[in-house]
Amino acid sequence: MSKKAKLTLGIFLLSIVYMLFFMHPTMWRDESFTMALISHNFGDIIRLDAMDVHPPFYYLALKSFLNVTTFWTDSLFTQVVFARVFSYLVAILTFITLSRTVKNLGVPRSHAIQWIGFFLAPSIMRYSTQIRMYALAALLLALLFNQLQHYDHSHKSGHIVLAVLFASLASYTHYFAAVAAGWMLFLYFIKFQLNRHDTHALLSSIMVFLIMFIPWGVVAYSQVQQVKSTYWIPDVTWGTVSGNFTNLFADVFTENGGSIYAIAFLVLCIYPVIWAYFNMSKQFKIGLTMVISIFILTTLTGIIVSILVKPIYIARYGYPVYAMLIFFVMTIVAQMISRYKARLSNQYSSYLLLTAFTILIGINVGFLATNQFTRYVLPVGNLSQSVQGYQENPNQAIHVNPKQSVNTIVEKIVYIKSINKEVIIKNFDIGHLVGNNNQALFHGVFDNVNVDMYKKQEKGS
Repeated sequence: MSKKAKLTLGIFLLSIVYMLFFMHPTMWRDESFTMALISHNFGDIIRLDAMDVHPPFYYLALKSFLNVTTFWTDSLFTQVVFARVFSYLVAILTFITLSRTVKNLGVPRSHAIQWIGFFLAPSIMRYSTQIRMYALAALLLALLFNQLQHYDHSHKSGHIVLAVLFASLASYTHYFAAVAAGWMLFLYFIKFQLNRHDTHALLSSIMVFLIMFIPWGVVAYSQVQQVKSTYWIPDVTWGTVSGNFTNLFADVFTENGGSIYAIAFLVLCIYPVIWAYFNMSKQFKIGLTMVISIFILTTLTGIIVSILVKPIYIARYGYPVYAMLIFFVMTIVAQMISRYKARLSNQYSSYLLLTAFTILIGINVGFLATNQFTRYVLPVGNLSQSVQGYQENPNQAIHVNPKQSVNTIVEKIVYIKSINKEVIIKNFDIGHLVGNNNQALFHGVFDNVNVDMYKKQEKGS
């Protein structure tokens, strides 16, 4: 079988895995929040999101995508699956962008190990299909990185213009994507200074980047004040600090043996990184150094802000940079295998490394698939029956059992809204959903939860 055929087969099998375990219509609470928010018009999305703790670009982009791809149906089941497809397509574009970037850094071609290793790596499978903003933030950082590399080679101002655009869109997607973009621009400014390049264009781009964020920066300040008063992220401890660096590498093992798994995966990543510094092109090594530095600096920034202001950082906020780091590691592994095929002694060591990666990634995929099946795929039938029951119910207002899990309650609220019915629920703690306990945000987004109706029924009984 040719290499191209192997790559095609790998992509096909990978797509089957994603379709089976990730393109499901069930949602966890943050995804339900996303689908409820984008059910509003564009203006209300921005207004309501100003009360949340995330910028609005992802929500606007997702609503635009669904307006084009699901205009033919009112089924929320279909819309949820297409919302996951949006993240998956964005993840593929991220891979393609990074592939072209490393090609400019001296890596000659793509490789099946890059594809399979990247998409099956810890956390990539989850966040590349979630109905949240992390996959889009990763694409925007990859595009920013790509344009800075192009500018480094050509010094054409058009690349700086695009770099500012992608950096600004990243900052309007997630606050720590903005932090990562800022560090990337700053590090490349230092690089250009050391190389005695003209840095006026990049310095101007950094200023434009900061200025373009001012409109939402005013909103961000208000959001930070809300977070300072109450928020769900736990206080900073040595455990949370280490978790901020390792949880993305542990994925589903975060709460059960995650530290051991993460250490094992990180140790395996160290050898390819060391190998790259001895064997790969100078341009690639500089790019690798940039990505590692941005990942560390972004995480440290989150930890420092959490200590000085209020805990506002968890590991998944670093996913956009983590995705780039994992891509680089898998690219190195692919190059190790390619270069050592003709040298038997080195071939054994590289294939031993590949085997170890395969075992660890296989364990992660197995547990993640089991987790997805039991928590999201298996409940699809029950969800479908519930929604059908709600549709057949002659009442306009549906009572939802408050003793269910928060994920189930919020998911049902969104599905009930999709059939234009209201929800009555007793003693629901919205703090489980909106971390700052914002009543206005909750009732603005989930506008079919009729608290007044419940109170009237209580008085009349």
